[in-house]
Amino acid sequence: MANEETGKGVWNGIHWRFIGLTVVVLAALQVAGQYLARYPVLESLPLAVLIVSYIVIPRVKERRLANALTGVIAMYVVGLILEAVFDWRSVQSALAQHAVWNLVELNVFPLLLGVLVAFAYLRLTEWSERKRAEAERKRRQEKGVPEPEQRPRVHSKKYAKKKKKNKRR
Repeated sequence: MANEETGKGVWNGIHWRFIGLTVVVLAALQVAGQYLARYPVLESLPLAVLIVSYIVIPRVKERRLANALTGVIAMYVVGLILEAVFDWRSVQSALAQHAVWNLVELNVFPLLLGVLVAFAYLRLTEWSERKRAEAERKRRQEKGVPEPEQRPRVHSKKYAKKKKKNKRR
C-alpha cells in the first residue's frame, strides 16, 4: 500500500472504499438498533463515530489522520440523516419550540468527540508503533541479526506513471 495513492479504492491517499464500507455497515447497525431495540440514533451516533476511527486508523498506513477524519465526518453526516429520518418528531418539535440550539448542541457533541478521539487514538497508535519498532531493533541488535532493508517510499506521480507504463509492456 505504499504507492497506492490513486489505486483501487484510493483517491489521493483517502481510502474511500474502505471508509465507505465501514460507514455503511455501522449505519446498518444503527438502523437495526433503531428497529429491533428501539435504541435512538442520536445515542448510538457517538459510539459509531468512535468505532470508525478505531477501525480506520490501524488499517490505513498513509494519511491516517485525513482518513480518520474523513470517516468520522462521513459517519456524522450519515448519522444526522438517519436521525432526521427516524427522529423527525423530535427535530420538528425542537424547531417549533425554537429550541434549535439544544438540537445543535446534541448533534455537535458526537462530531467533536469523534475528532478528538481520532486525533488522540492516532497519536497513541503512532507512539506504540514507534516503541514496538525500537524494542524490535534492540532485540535484533542483542541477537546480532541485521535489520531487514526497507524500501523507500516514493510519492511522485512520475514514478507512478513510469510503473504504469512498464505494466503495459
